[in-house]
Amino acid sequence: PRKFTPFLLHGVPGSGKTEVYLRVIAETLAAGRTALVLVPEISLTPQLAARFRARFGDRVAILHSGMSDQTRLGEWSRLHRGDATIAVGARSAVFAPLAKLGVIVVDEEHDGSFKQEEGVKYHARDVAVMRALRAGAVCVLGSATPSLESFAHSEQGNYRRLELTKRPTARPMPHVDIIDLRMYIPDGEAMLSAPLRTAIGETLAAGDQSILFLNRRGFATFVLCKACGHAFRCPHCSVSLTYHRHSDRLSCHYCGFTQRVPENCPKCKTAGSIERKGLGTEKVAEAVAAAFPTARVARLDRDVASGAKVEVVLSRVGRREVDILVGTQMVTKGHDFPGVTLVGVLCADTGLDLPDFRASERTFQLLAQVAGRAGRGDRVGRVLIQTYRPETPAVVAAAAHDYLQFFVAESAARAEHAYPPHGRLIAVRIDGPDEHEVAGAAKLLAGLAEDMVRQRPDVSGVEVLGPVPAPLERLRGRTRWQIWLRGPDRHALRRVARMVQGTEVASSVRVGLDVDPMSAL
Repeated sequence: PRKFTPFLLHGVPGSGKTEVYLRVIAETLAAGRTALVLVPEISLTPQLAARFRARFGDRVAILHSGMSDQTRLGEWSRLHRGDATIAVGARSAVFAPLAKLGVIVVDEEHDGSFKQEEGVKYHARDVAVMRALRAGAVCVLGSATPSLESFAHSEQGNYRRLELTKRPTARPMPHVDIIDLRMYIPDGEAMLSAPLRTAIGETLAAGDQSILFLNRRGFATFVLCKACGHAFRCPHCSVSLTYHRHSDRLSCHYCGFTQRVPENCPKCKTAGSIERKGLGTEKVAEAVAAAFPTARVARLDRDVASGAKVEVVLSRVGRREVDILVGTQMVTKGHDFPGVTLVGVLCADTGLDLPDFRASERTFQLLAQVAGRAGRGDRVGRVLIQTYRPETPAVVAAAAHDYLQFFVAESAARAEHAYPPHGRLIAVRIDGPDEHEVAGAAKLLAGLAEDMVRQRPDVSGVEVLGPVPAPLERLRGRTRWQIWLRGPDRHALRRVARMVQGTEVASSVRVGLDVDPMSAL
């Protein structure tokens, strides 16, 4: 029999990946087998469901967490009885009861939401690959910006890579300009530089729509030099340092290194140029509305919208009742708005400064998705990316619509510290109500792990980083610490992790393992 090889479908945004999935599924059904399609929760929109139903009618069952238990059970039963032969759902649908499985599709395979972080931790993409292998099914992983791990598999020949390099309607990719915020000083709250402000004005005058995108997570404050764009990184882990307002210090959430925020920039030596900057969609939307009083401004982020409300805002954009949409990553997901001809990224650097070795990859993926958003109607779109660091690979490659350039640069940077895809990671997460007990347990476990690595040759390649408090140090009344285990050999990592997990600690303290962690928070 042929060796099992998943396919990696790498196609630029708007190149017709969904059409490829639909045709593969049609062939699978014709052969009397069933199909499973996994998409990120946020992309599981009524539009997507409608596309599948238009092609396959009642044979499609939809599974996602927003449904009532009763509806979900109904869909599950239809699959179980064989009345429905196609399951479309978010990550937990990977366990859908399909007999004679012929194909599994994972769309946007790079998306972090495929990782289940609570309870039983699993990565739905990896489970999908294993399920396809065992079922003798075809596995298709699709993305415009594949994860480094999947692309590396395709480079090594473990996956077969298929490329879709053109948009079928011969629509050009949008034109992307990088705006250097060290030259064009943005104004206060709105974060609008002169070129972006002008572009919004022109777009409004033409009667078109704009999207302003803000990549903001809980750490609203980031620290950088506004003269040269220097950002602070850990000398030992090459991840960004996180700013803590209460102590006015920067600290590393992998190894625990800390430093004060200096008065002068260590790189360009400019005095008083270090800025502590906070950004939020609310402030930005207000400032944009003030700057363009005639425009209809709406905002979309986790705070304003969940589930049905998101659809309400998006359908208003679709009906052209909104001129400027200000939003977070929700606005980057596969929605088609033909009226949007301008996309502005207010500050590409916020994502680069998350304390996570994948920060640069996520920023690239986000920017590339955003850059594929503009101009899906008849007119060519424009994308403006504002940044203090215009030479960063993530920004340069996304602007050039060049995945390979990014892959090569990022892969080399990861190799230095044996981060995936060159090595494997296990996060040991320790939490409990009492901060002293948690810290004590974390120190005990890290010490035991280091002793084991020193004494046993079969685990000598494992590195122990930490223990350190997690970036979100207290969550739901529990203090959280973490230890990172890193190394090239997953069997060695597993031995150390099993020893750690089997060690007795205070009864109120939980010790959890996260293999191949997707998040450092």
